[in-house]
Amino acid sequence: MGCGSSSAAEVAPAEIVEPSPSSDVPSDPKIPTSYRPSIISLQIPNEFGDDVSSDALSDRSDAQEENVDYLYATDVTLQWLLERIADKFKKPIPEDPQWIIERLNRPSWDLDYATSSVVRVTFGWDDDDLPRSVVLKTPVAKDQRDDEEGKYHYIMFKRECNVYEWTQKFPKLVAPNIIHIKKHSKEGSGVVVMEDVSEKGQEQDPVKGLTLEVVRDLLKQIAYLHSVSLKHTSWSTLVADLPPSYYAHTIGNFDETMTFFERSDVDHSRFVHIGKYFSDEYLHSTATETTELLEIPKVLVHGEPYASNVFTKMEGKEQRILSLIDWTEGHSGCFAEDVAKIICWNLNAKERVDNTASLLEGYHFHLARYYDGDCPFTVDIIQRCYELFVPFAMVSLCGKVMSVKNKTEKEPLIERAKSLIQQVYAMERLNE
Repeated sequence: MGCGSSSAAEVAPAEIVEPSPSSDVPSDPKIPTSYRPSIISLQIPNEFGDDVSSDALSDRSDAQEENVDYLYATDVTLQWLLERIADKFKKPIPEDPQWIIERLNRPSWDLDYATSSVVRVTFGWDDDDLPRSVVLKTPVAKDQRDDEEGKYHYIMFKRECNVYEWTQKFPKLVAPNIIHIKKHSKEGSGVVVMEDVSEKGQEQDPVKGLTLEVVRDLLKQIAYLHSVSLKHTSWSTLVADLPPSYYAHTIGNFDETMTFFERSDVDHSRFVHIGKYFSDEYLHSTATETTELLEIPKVLVHGEPYASNVFTKMEGKEQRILSLIDWTEGHSGCFAEDVAKIICWNLNAKERVDNTASLLEGYHFHLARYYDGDCPFTVDIIQRCYELFVPFAMVSLCGKVMSVKNKTEKEPLIERAKSLIQQVYAMERLNE
């Protein structure tokens, strides 16, 4: 989630933690020193071998200088977490509950940038009124807090905290339910404790993208987010524009991107015409200035409506959006940024070309319905803004393609990006 969470890539063993008298997140992290296997059915192979046991870890425990136990890669003790869950659900916690912890990482192509620690804690209690598992997100891994990248992610973490505090006021938004937020802590630390949406839904595959049915429902949910943010603007004092450094990070190395796609059968002439879009100045100005140029109101933009951040559930025979996670890139901007990314990132070329008009009309229908008044955006404005953000979506999708390591695995992503390059090229030639 954000540096959002996605698939489980690393698993840490469960730990024994003595109760802490403090209700605050500890600010002086130490490496966990005592472990035990819990919930036998959930034991998963990890870095210490195929079978987790306290004996296998005894040497590591004995090597620690202080016997202070924190949940893997976080500043959080188990006791602190249990107290927060008890406070949220107003229920006593079973004494000495069994539990297991897993490290969740972004998909493999994002590992170089995933400085945050995202972990899932699963409990063994039999109480339907308590969550079976929760997800913890901390801003920066402990060994990265002093470098510039770590400081950047800490700022982004506080942004996400502000967004989550606002979304909790509107239960119908498809943001995850938040159990506790601790953002005003020691520099680089803090934590968001949230529901584990994977308990009730299925994470979508970013390489395969989304079905047309799910894209329609996601646009409906984004229309609700945008309409609520138009009517309830308190978020605007909490959520700033994304910094220029964010857009520089999005682009990566343009020469490497161009070379890669030319080797994937994209003619060099395409980049001669569209190369101007691969600049952080273009991305930043488009994201921050479009609404002023067109004299339309700003909305709260999710910014990362990528399939890996989408969880769905089945309602009868239909697949529906359960939750949209990773709000780290939430910012003030044009509605069309979310709309263009949803359509361009998650649909293949044929589905996108055949259905864009009806998808935009559907977004407008739901926006007007949820706004319950004179909708500030007409279908013509939505179409115009969408076209302005297609190059924006193209650049960011190319950046995602470049961060995937295995070309065979990312072939559908490459094809989606190539079709967007061709579309933007055609738009440029038409406007010449």
